[in-house]
Amino acid sequence: MILVFIFFQPNSTTSENRIVGGIGIAPGEIPFICSIRQRMPSANSWSWWTYTHQCGGTVVNGNWLLTSAHCIFGKDIASLLVVCGYRQGQTIERVALKPDYVHGRRGNDLALVLLKSALVFSETVQPIPIFDQRILSSNVATIVGYGLSSYGTECCQSNGLQAAIVPILSYNQCYQRLGSLAAYLTGDTICTDTSATATGTCIGDSGGPVMIATARQPFNLLAMPSWTVNPCGSGPSVHTLISPHLGWILDVITPKLENNKCIR
Repeated sequence: MILVFIFFQPNSTTSENRIVGGIGIAPGEIPFICSIRQRMPSANSWSWWTYTHQCGGTVVNGNWLLTSAHCIFGKDIASLLVVCGYRQGQTIERVALKPDYVHGRRGNDLALVLLKSALVFSETVQPIPIFDQRILSSNVATIVGYGLSSYGTECCQSNGLQAAIVPILSYNQCYQRLGSLAAYLTGDTICTDTSATATGTCIGDSGGPVMIATARQPFNLLAMPSWTVNPCGSGPSVHTLISPHLGWILDVITPKLENNKCIR
């Protein structure tokens, strides 16, 4: 098995990317996910540039998205466009990588994205509640994304946003199924996998939400896709848990107060 970091790099055969084994859904069904796109030279004679999907972004509040650090690392933010819901486009003011993140190494695979203008919430754009409990409220998770529907032996595209419900593995189950790749597991990761069908995250799905249901909310942000095995769907998908990094997230997105006045 080969480790695949699941951000999208365009090539001659693909221009978009989707969940493996998922079903198509409308953006309003999962209003928490955005598409982070990068400006690329256009193949069309009538346009100099086009924006190609790279990764997902998850809405934390009106100003901030959470995504995977490997998606955004080293990129010129001036070349990026965030699209949420139906055609709500935003440019990026700045990016905050998780301080302990080292590109190409395991763990801490998170980044926060500050938008230049606040999102307008609607039926198709909403912030997601964050799951902050130590004990999981369910043994299944919902994965969602614009990633490839297959990758490895062949590459396939699907039409639009995809979602799937997948079992959450225990650490021991994930360790056994990953084989030699188990060395890449860290204390801030969690795995999903299904032996019944080839269902999982793939290239382009990083940055989207891995969600868990509670008694109050059907969708809560549990984790974020980081890497998977190749071919996608042939083994566990590995995700970065959000709760161990919640303190850092709040420190970044919460306005600093000085003398009871908000610093802007």
